[in-house]
Amino acid sequence: MVNLVGIGGGTGLPVLLRGLRQFSEGLEPSAQNPVHISAIVCVSDNGGSSGSLRHHFGIPAVGDLRNCLVALSDGDSLLADLFQYRFSGGNGLNGHALGNLIVTAFCQMSGSLGGAVELSKEVLRSQGCVFPVTEIASSLCAEFESGDQIRGESEITAARGRIARVWLEPGNPPPSCGVLQTLDDADAIILGPGSLYTSIIPNLLVAGVAEAVRNSPALKIFVCNLVTQPGETDGFTAADHLRALETYLGAGVIDVCVLNSQPIARTVEEKYLETGSEPVRWSKDEIARMGVVPAIADLLEESQTKVRHDPIRLARSILSFTWVFSPRAKFFPGEKAGLPERGTLCAELLGI
Repeated sequence: MVNLVGIGGGTGLPVLLRGLRQFSEGLEPSAQNPVHISAIVCVSDNGGSSGSLRHHFGIPAVGDLRNCLVALSDGDSLLADLFQYRFSGGNGLNGHALGNLIVTAFCQMSGSLGGAVELSKEVLRSQGCVFPVTEIASSLCAEFESGDQIRGESEITAARGRIARVWLEPGNPPPSCGVLQTLDDADAIILGPGSLYTSIIPNLLVAGVAEAVRNSPALKIFVCNLVTQPGETDGFTAADHLRALETYLGAGVIDVCVLNSQPIARTVEEKYLETGSEPVRWSKDEIARMGVVPAIADLLEESQTKVRHDPIRLARSILSFTWVFSPRAKFFPGEKAGLPERGTLCAELLGI
């Protein structure tokens, strides 16, 4: 059994989970070992349907949890479609995803967000485990290089400033039951893909989570975003993403950085450039000098109407390095310094 733990939120983490789910059920013919998937999910969003439910019910954001639960369910089921249905009218319902309302109802029925997730899993027949990183309704705050400070995830992104640091209020909220143990039991911990400061790093601000990631014997993998995010990572290279993570995790924690080598279609790239996004630039030599293995693969979805990771390609890349480099595997080289050579060999053998 290979224990994989994804950390993030937004639209990025569900992409990874959809791909890994195929391996967990043996649907992908190249799967070599049974896979158990866990997701640790950011709950600090304050916008849209999640933000409205936070305001009215005093609970953490449920939207990212909903997306992860659906990603680990039978994606072709009517129930999954129902969870994702978003109202386009109605008094007070406009913009709400039905799944958000259901998770909120389960939260009141069970008395906890963790209980709501378990009930939702039962309804959707989701694989693996999904954990809200905390059950405390915390707000994300940011200080920009200008010195300005802003409270609220949506407001931070809208400010379009260069972020210097982020924190949660109230500070150091306790982790949900099972989060720290799941990190300790992991064979690989995957951070991303997803919004760096508003989906990935907020998880590391919960009490004990950054330390648990740092101290876990698991392989630590960062999946770099395909494009920069306006108002959050403008002009960031892959190395800049890693340096930001090191601010909260410490240096030398990330073992592997997964990078896309497949060109983005010019027409699609131009649409993103108009919104202020551009392909994330990377240098494998710069990343290697940081002590991180650059794992380079063609990762784009074949239908490039939007710039998205292909779930199966991404999952296969993650699993290939886990099978070779997990500290709990009998052929683990034992020394982090040995990873680049083995990583290059692994990628060449698997054609990724």
